[in-house]
Amino acid sequence: MKRPLVLVGFCYLLTLAAAVYFGARWSLLFACAALAGFLIAMLVPKTRAAAVFPAALLTVSLAFGSFYAYHQAAVKPTEALAGRDAVIDGTVCELPYKAYNRFYYIVEVNGISLKNAPEKLKIRVSSQGALNVGPYSHIKGKVHLFLPSGGEGYSSRSYYASKGITLFAYLYEYEKVQVTEPTQKPPYYYALKLRSALLKSARSMLPPNEANLVNGVLFGDQTSLSPEVAADFRAIGISHILSVSGLHMTTMAQLLLMLLLFFRVPKKPAAALAGIGVVCFMAVTCFVPSVTRSGVMCLLYLSGMILSRNPDSLNSLSISVLMIGLSNPYAAADVGLLLSFSATLGLVLFSGQTAGYLNRKYDKIKIISPLVRGVNGILGTTVWAVVFTLPIVIVSFGSVSLAAPVANLLELVPSTLMMNFAAIAAVVNLVAPQSFLAMPFALVSGLLAKYMLACAHWLAQLPYACISASFGFVMVWLSGTILLIAATFLMARSRRLFRVTALLSVILLLTGIFSYQLSVRNITRLAVLDGAGSVVLTRNGRAAVIGCGGFRSATVGSYLRSQGVTRLDDLQPLTLSGEELKNAAELIDEFSPRRLVVQSDGMIDTFLRKAVPQVRGVSVYTASANSKLWNHADIKVKCDGTVSAARITVSGVSVLVCPTGTKLAGLPKDWLSSDFAVAGSALDNAELLDPVCTVLSLNQEDMREIPPQMRALNPIVTGGEGNIVLELKDDQTIKLRRE
Repeated sequence: MKRPLVLVGFCYLLTLAAAVYFGARWSLLFACAALAGFLIAMLVPKTRAAAVFPAALLTVSLAFGSFYAYHQAAVKPTEALAGRDAVIDGTVCELPYKAYNRFYYIVEVNGISLKNAPEKLKIRVSSQGALNVGPYSHIKGKVHLFLPSGGEGYSSRSYYASKGITLFAYLYEYEKVQVTEPTQKPPYYYALKLRSALLKSARSMLPPNEANLVNGVLFGDQTSLSPEVAADFRAIGISHILSVSGLHMTTMAQLLLMLLLFFRVPKKPAAALAGIGVVCFMAVTCFVPSVTRSGVMCLLYLSGMILSRNPDSLNSLSISVLMIGLSNPYAAADVGLLLSFSATLGLVLFSGQTAGYLNRKYDKIKIISPLVRGVNGILGTTVWAVVFTLPIVIVSFGSVSLAAPVANLLELVPSTLMMNFAAIAAVVNLVAPQSFLAMPFALVSGLLAKYMLACAHWLAQLPYACISASFGFVMVWLSGTILLIAATFLMARSRRLFRVTALLSVILLLTGIFSYQLSVRNITRLAVLDGAGSVVLTRNGRAAVIGCGGFRSATVGSYLRSQGVTRLDDLQPLTLSGEELKNAAELIDEFSPRRLVVQSDGMIDTFLRKAVPQVRGVSVYTASANSKLWNHADIKVKCDGTVSAARITVSGVSVLVCPTGTKLAGLPKDWLSSDFAVAGSALDNAELLDPVCTVLSLNQEDMREIPPQMRALNPIVTGGEGNIVLELKDDQTIKLRRE
């Protein structure tokens, strides 16, 4: 059996990915089934002699079994602590960060005032106000413990388990909170201090937007990256650039080697010093799974240089993922690791061959030979990285980026150059602050960052730059493409057959998009967006947005683009909160709606006033307003103080939209008896409502606080699991589904 490590490593990681998807209970069953298969394979002479099947089945059994054992030993005991108050005494083991107006701290708990609590426990603690803590500071205070949102499968809970975090907590800040200086300073303490210093160094030299992108790409610090930028990168399929992985590690290793060789350091000592630099970079980027995977591969490559051996890339890849999976079976829940692994696998298997083929065919003119070879190398890297990461992107993000090939071509080289220049600038500025030495490097990295931001935003605005994978044709296309590729490998590996396969895959995708557009023509879709506080009506490429709540407008914008919306006819914010009016202004800047319907007091908002000139018509109301859409849809709003409720009627089907703070007692009786209701939180006097069902745009954890009156309204919760969509046909046929 050739390359046994490749078989074991790949099987182990893929099995762990399946274990995360199916959960602990099914993992135990699959472990037993695989073990039985291994025993049967050992009893059959042919399979025993081949060794491949027994080895694969044994690896699968061990992977499923280790996942189940880890879940039972490390994850399940913490579930009993959820929902309880406790006094904790712990150590802050990562850099604190701020998001959504709260401060977060990763704490290793040394002591907890609960019986039968696990001895080793890592939790994420949040507070409204900032605490004067740093790496390895001690913190003691009263907290409320709860589980991350989601359950088994690829959820927030599984993602944090991949980092060893099994519980969340919020601090009772009115209680006494004790903070003391670090008593121990292990090597990782100094790595975190260096990370903090480098992040500040980049921010001191660049404008905020460019500095945040540099820190996100170079150090994986996405806490300060704006949601709009993250949404743009995700929409065009280049989120992997923000996840520190093989691209970043290879860039840093090559930069270190180049600088050392430039200063005439011998090759083997240079490789050893570069290895030390790789370890330091792994520490500075917090040893996340994707970094660890790429770091181990780089160390194996550098070891080969020192020992005068040529390392096998596939073996190195399998060893790295096997080490990570053995240390934490939940590591496969880190999408960054899966993206890093799959992209690297595609590059190792096909990137060089593709670039070589293109060079032989098109590298004919010596003058432009370097340019042609550079473009061919980028094409080889881009195509196979996109192809191999596509299934993971569809399953994890629920979307397909049609702009990904072009986006990778336009962004890959600039991101690599930006990392090199930014790394040099940050280090030089750290060593010699306020000197002119770092400024040329900072200037170039800043210009590249500005280009990347502008390019990503432009591509993300294109219709169908990103389409939802919840559309049935996407999964049909993916399955069909996989079958075509498998058939190609089985029949022959001729280049012509591969070209035909690629062409058929593109035709299948375009046919799916076209047929889907035909199937939803003349159907009004009403979507309650998950976590956005918005209801979006779409029909034949036109849309209306009712409510602009949530933390950011990017969620609404991404949804509109995924639906191929070419015209926003109506935009109606429902509250006077600064956040919602700011979101409305951002949507106006992006989509230039034909009509804005807003409360009179809303026009006081500075952001909204600046954006209003881009709107064709503005309807200002004090108590109520009425809008007609597409000859068959009515939107009525009624204001009570600072909050407006909306009643949407489409082809005789009525939907009542109740933002947080809605006073149901003041609404007309026919509104209260609407067919469906939508709410973002618990409503007072909920017993007045009489809908068929109620859609609640909140997390599953928040359902615990929902009163019995709301539970009696047949609630459906978005819960971080996707949008809830009503498809309303003109003949009053209704389809309700989760997207």
